[in-house]
Amino acid sequence: MSQNKYKRKYFKTWESFKKFANSFSENWIFRGQSNSSWELETSLERSGFATKYENIEISFLNDFKRGAENFLSSKNIPTNLIEWLALMQHHGAPTRLLDFSKSIFIASYFAFKSLESNADNVAIWAIDINTITNKVKDHLWSHFETDFQKKFGVFTYEIFEKIFYSNFYECILPLEPFKMNKRYYLQQSIFLSSGNSTLSFMEQLEFLDNLQQDSIIKMILPNKLNKEVLFDLNKMNINEASIFPDLDGYAKSLKMRYSIMKTISERIDDIVKEKEKIYRYKI
Repeated sequence: MSQNKYKRKYFKTWESFKKFANSFSENWIFRGQSNSSWELETSLERSGFATKYENIEISFLNDFKRGAENFLSSKNIPTNLIEWLALMQHHGAPTRLLDFSKSIFIASYFAFKSLESNADNVAIWAIDINTITNKVKDHLWSHFETDFQKKFGVFTYEIFEKIFYSNFYECILPLEPFKMNKRYYLQQSIFLSSGNSTLSFMEQLEFLDNLQQDSIIKMILPNKLNKEVLFDLNKMNINEASIFPDLDGYAKSLKMRYSIMKTISERIDDIVKEKEKIYRYKI
């Protein structure tokens, strides 16, 4: 994708970013990345095996299904393809799905959570899901007119399955499984999927044509803000314990809390600044 086809916005401070964040409607979804030089790329793309031979993705899915049923209770076995892919994504298996959140601040957490990141800047991507959904219907209507008409123009699981197994259609698809595990529920997750696993995610965003400028924003912030950001997000109850609800998440949240804890001198500076705001004079 050309660098000029989506918007970029640069922020020097966390406060200026938060003010801009309030301008988004509920139509937008977000993804945080710890390195601003990265484009959007699925785990299947990164794995490198998607193009080794025809239908390798389907072989991988079938192998996962056969093995996974040994570890799942009957009530937790997925009932459709999207739920299977979401389960695979949850457990680290490569898929054509890309995780997004309906919360810009949860996405910000994922961008900044790596305190050891060597990148100068992080990125939070914003995509207008309504634009994607409407464009998908226009893009695919002539191929799936009967399916769309049966469901009053709604993009359904059944249409996605046909697209997945044909692996032919070059576009980006919005997906939200009916059954969500606890982690995805707390992270307010939603997925975007590539229509063709042999092409890159960024290439397939081209199906938006001239809508890209108004429906995709890459927001870039300095990584050096990470302690300030994580401290603020923790006050919003966005941390490892709240979005990874298990003992591992709790342990990591404690590590994060102590890592971003302010020193005595930083606390004194905060008190001085607060007094200056209240009494409007320089201490």
